[in-house]
Amino acid sequence: MIKKGIFDNSIRLFRLIMRRERINTSIWLVILVIFSAVLAPGMNSMFSDTETRMQLAAINDNPVMLAMMGPLYGVDDFSAGALYAGMMLLWYGIAIAVMNIFLVARHTRADEERGRGEVVRSLPVGRLSTLNATMVAALVINTALGLLTGLGIAVTGVEGMGFASSMLYGVLAGAIGLVFAAITALFCQLSASSGGATGMSMAVMGFFYMLRAGADAQGSDFVACLSPFGLAQRAQVYVNDYLWPLFLLLLLAVILTAVAYGLNAIRDLGQGFIAARPGRGVAARRMCSAPGLALRLTRNQIIIWLVVMFSLAASYGSVYGDLGAFVGDSPEYLQAIGIPAEIVATMSDADKGKIIIDYFSVFNIVMMVLVVMVPVLVITKKPRSEEREGRAEHIVARVVSRHKYLAGYVGIAFVLSILLQFVTAVGLYSAVAAISDVPMFDFADLTASILVYLPAIWVMIGVAVFVTGALPKATGAVWGFYGFVAFMALVGRLFDLPTWIKGISPMYHIPQIPMEEFAWPPLVVLTVISVALTGLGFVFYGRRDTVAGV
Repeated sequence: MIKKGIFDNSIRLFRLIMRRERINTSIWLVILVIFSAVLAPGMNSMFSDTETRMQLAAINDNPVMLAMMGPLYGVDDFSAGALYAGMMLLWYGIAIAVMNIFLVARHTRADEERGRGEVVRSLPVGRLSTLNATMVAALVINTALGLLTGLGIAVTGVEGMGFASSMLYGVLAGAIGLVFAAITALFCQLSASSGGATGMSMAVMGFFYMLRAGADAQGSDFVACLSPFGLAQRAQVYVNDYLWPLFLLLLLAVILTAVAYGLNAIRDLGQGFIAARPGRGVAARRMCSAPGLALRLTRNQIIIWLVVMFSLAASYGSVYGDLGAFVGDSPEYLQAIGIPAEIVATMSDADKGKIIIDYFSVFNIVMMVLVVMVPVLVITKKPRSEEREGRAEHIVARVVSRHKYLAGYVGIAFVLSILLQFVTAVGLYSAVAAISDVPMFDFADLTASILVYLPAIWVMIGVAVFVTGALPKATGAVWGFYGFVAFMALVGRLFDLPTWIKGISPMYHIPQIPMEEFAWPPLVVLTVISVALTGLGFVFYGRRDTVAGV
């Protein structure tokens, strides 16, 4: 039985949440919708005929690729829409899941940690009003995202990507978002901290991805449907357009939300059902310095991301064993990546194999560099997060130098970028060596082709430090710039954009080894830019006031 007044003033809180999200969520929506819309014609132009698409489907028909991407449907008459949904729905759903995890944690558990929840509850609001307002906001945002995604794809006019199917694609993506919003709401009741709730939700997202990956590799549709990602793929968008996966996703979101509501109704404010582990009474000696404290606060993230990058690189490396056969039967693919047809016709199978391995390696490395940038930027922005939550002022108000405090996190970010890139090289090389009798790579050359992207990562660190120091209220713009860099790196070459626009991205200036010759000048320039931005960030950070709670 629902108690009277338990949802009082939910609408007012919903309006407050939407006002607070007007910039952050708008950036997410714009990036995701534009990315999905422009990629549809881009993929269609790369794989413009049915034969080429069917040969691409052939390489996907092995356990490794099925684990990475999931099954492709409609391959007997492989349309552009079937290719797009098979290649993109999984990754688009993951991006939306991340957005919803941060959204729900930010307005529930994080607000309780910062004392905002107590202030709100002191007003005439219901016990469940905050959670209810957050879930209504998630519903509105995901609905808008789904509709805009579907409309954006439909208006591209790509053959085989009709309005109804495009709308189903968008709505499925929004439904995945609602499921993870509900999962996060549930963990916000179980965990005693926003970091714990976010971490648990991310772990569940990773579990669902691995569950789907294992099930698809084994050909088990039932087990794959236990994952929201696998369930959404079973809608077979642009092929059969089944609706039952959408209804099951929405039902799952409703059930999880109801459980979260029930737990929230009996939970004390600021507490979680999983009690926080008590800390030590006296800090260890290594924590009595700014770098030591920064390392302790980021230690778990560092370990997790080192494991993630090794695993991700190894999973990409395990695909190389099937590339040679694919290229030998698919000259169209070589043409799609920019090699003229007359040159393809004169090439030997060995030359074709080498070129496709080189291009595939560059693509993999770019993808993994973009992933590496995420934890590096998170750690670089950690001082601003600590400042916003009111913890940094207790440190910098003492004898601790503000520059040393900032340097602790920035130094970790620079070192971590090197470690993650090296671990990526080890994971990729190990997987390729395990599946090939003849070495495809020299380890030193492979490591160099990955480490060459370090100056681009350092520029991103410099941008984050500069914004943290000079524009602390606009640190969300760092993720907007990251979105632009990712967009230009993945699909920018499909469009005839001015060189100056492409040049804004630091990735544009990196020589793509082995397809391009190594060159020192752009790397030196990028490094200088990184040092300059970082230095300016330190200067501004040392001069400005602490801006907490903004």
